[in-house]
Amino acid sequence: MTPPSAGDTLSASPEARPALLEGHWLDFDERHAISAINPASVIEGDGRVLREFPDWLARHAALCPGGAAIGYMSYELAGEFEEVPIHAGGNIPILSFAYYPRIERLPMLDTSLPCPDRWAPSRITQDFDREHFVADVGRIRHYIAAGDIYQANLTQRFAAQLDGLAPEDVYARLASARAPMRAFLRSPHAAIVSNSPERFFRVRGNRILASPIKGTLARSSDAAEDRRRRRRLLASAKDRAENVMIVDLLRNDLGRICRYDSIDARLWQLDQLPHLFHLVSHVEGELKPQAGASEIIRALFPCGSITGAPKIRAMEILAEIERAPRGVSMGAIGIILGAPGSPEFEMDFSVAIRTMTIREGIAEFNVGCGIVYDSEPEAEYDEMLLKARPLVEALGLKPADAGNVNDRPMEAKSKFESPAVAAMSSSSLAHSRRFRR
Repeated sequence: MTPPSAGDTLSASPEARPALLEGHWLDFDERHAISAINPASVIEGDGRVLREFPDWLARHAALCPGGAAIGYMSYELAGEFEEVPIHAGGNIPILSFAYYPRIERLPMLDTSLPCPDRWAPSRITQDFDREHFVADVGRIRHYIAAGDIYQANLTQRFAAQLDGLAPEDVYARLASARAPMRAFLRSPHAAIVSNSPERFFRVRGNRILASPIKGTLARSSDAAEDRRRRRRLLASAKDRAENVMIVDLLRNDLGRICRYDSIDARLWQLDQLPHLFHLVSHVEGELKPQAGASEIIRALFPCGSITGAPKIRAMEILAEIERAPRGVSMGAIGIILGAPGSPEFEMDFSVAIRTMTIREGIAEFNVGCGIVYDSEPEAEYDEMLLKARPLVEALGLKPADAGNVNDRPMEAKSKFESPAVAAMSSSSLAHSRRFRR
């Protein structure tokens, strides 16, 4: 039997639940993709389904030794783990995983498809404009000044009517941006189209690695200017401080499932995409023997890079300020091989940023940015639009007031340091619970 091509996977019917993972999933190189169709079983629903997840996973890992579970978790799943306010709503399951008897390793899809200027008469809408965003940043700065939090990742929702544009066409155009954790999932409920640059966590054997992103800068078409921007981001005191806040948070989250003395961090590496530079750190540890898939998810979800620090208080404040559910965007997408405790056990999850849900001809996605005390609201708004650029271009659209932001250098966003930021440095990786509560 000839294995399906990546194109076959994208065009498969929703009932076949096609899944395509491209980039660096399971440490594959950029030339290969993971493809799967026709699952043996599906588990989906609200957060209560997670209680059945370990037995479901172990049963199918035994029945299908060459298979894998692939699926997503919406941000609202966090309400199952913590007593935090969560926006109600959403028309697809909060959690959905399919177990495929077999996965294929395929040559990467050619995504060099042209993107038209516009898919008339579609237009994109946003939850709030620049003026309202600036006001919301002010509210977050008030909470930071009061000592409630150090940082919050404020997001807003974008929506567009596709008018016949197929989800697989959107993915082909979006994937041309070449983020390292690209994904296409389709079900009878919806299509999930993701161009995430951020690995949430990677499990191999008894080791787990998390790779949070904090720090973003637009690239330049001029080579000399591009090099200057690269150096600027690596040297940015503000971005380094924000990054360390999230590293500290993840160290504490990993401490719930890892031997604490095994946890180590590598700070401030640079990842580059066609349009953006990102500042990335890596946090690694040795899992405790009892840490299975559900325990890992409960300990880490949602990723601290899309909440803020301390995590729980930041989530409370964001629920107060944001206007809509986040959904799969700001949740996670992942693949699980084997059963916990077995030599074959692996997990690889992305943070589902730069991710849209397409349902009944409407594409929705959230884009956000990390707010600290000395954030400049106008610059943060521009950064948010910069991050949205690949998604809106995949739709042939632009945010109404994006202007020329994608061609402007994103200057350092701080002119002074707040007490909270000044207190954070590479030596501040204290092992306290304050970064969860």
